[in-house]
Amino acid sequence: MEDIPINPNWTRLDILAVVCERVLEEEEEIVKETAMHEAESREKLMRVENPNRPIDDQVKTRIKTRKREYDPEDKRRRIIGKKRKKSETGKILPMPQIVKDRINQLEKGVKEVKFIIEKEIFKTDCGEHQNRLSIPITQVVEKFLTDEEEKYLCMPSNGNRINFKKVRVIDPSLDIYELELRRWKMTESAIYALNGKWTKMRVRNKIKKGNTIQIWAVRMDDDELIIVIMKLSPDEKTKVIN
Repeated sequence: MEDIPINPNWTRLDILAVVCERVLEEEEEIVKETAMHEAESREKLMRVENPNRPIDDQVKTRIKTRKREYDPEDKRRRIIGKKRKKSETGKILPMPQIVKDRINQLEKGVKEVKFIIEKEIFKTDCGEHQNRLSIPITQVVEKFLTDEEEKYLCMPSNGNRINFKKVRVIDPSLDIYELELRRWKMTESAIYALNGKWTKMRVRNKIKKGNTIQIWAVRMDDDELIIVIMKLSPDEKTKVIN
C-alpha cells in the first residue's frame, strides 16, 4: 500500500479506513473478473458440445462491455469435479536438467517434485505496491502443501495478519531468493501469493505482463519446500502447443 498518499493530520483510524477500502477494492475487482471469465468459459464449453447454439445474451453483454484494463486472474478453463492434468498449453514441459543440477547443488535429497501451475503474468502480478505473484488455488494442478502447512497458512498470527511460510525460490536465472508464501481468502475464492522479494525477482528476470511461467514445488528429504519458477520463451510455447 506504499502508493496511498498519507495525510500527516490523519489519525490511525483514518489510515486504517483508507487501507481497508483499498484492499476491498482490489478484492472486488478480482472476484468480478473471476466470475466474468467463468461465465465465458462455460459458454465456450457449451458451444463445443453444440456449435450451432447462439451465444448467451448475458455472456455476450459481458464480453462486449468488459473494460480493457481488466486483468483476469482466473481465465483458465475449469471443469468441476475433474482434476486438471495438463497445463494451459496442453502439455507440461519437463524440468530442464540445468534446474535439476541447481537443486542438486543444495546437497539435499529430493523427496518429490510436483507441478503447481502454468499461468500468464497479469497486470496485478507486476504492480510494485502489490509486490506479489498470485497462484489461484482453483488452478493448482497438484496439491503441493502438507495438511499441516495448509492449516498453518489459514491461521491468524499477530492481530488479523495471516501466517506465512518462508520458502526458497529458484528463479529462471537459477538464483535463489527467500520469499513469503501466503494464502489469501477472497470473497468467493482463495489464492496463494508469493511476496517479499517478488518484485526484485521479477525485474531481475525481466518477467512482464503477458509472459507465461510454470511453477514447480520440490520437496526435499528434510521436508523443506522449494519453489521453482520457469519462464517460457515464445519458442517453448510454440513447441508445447504443437
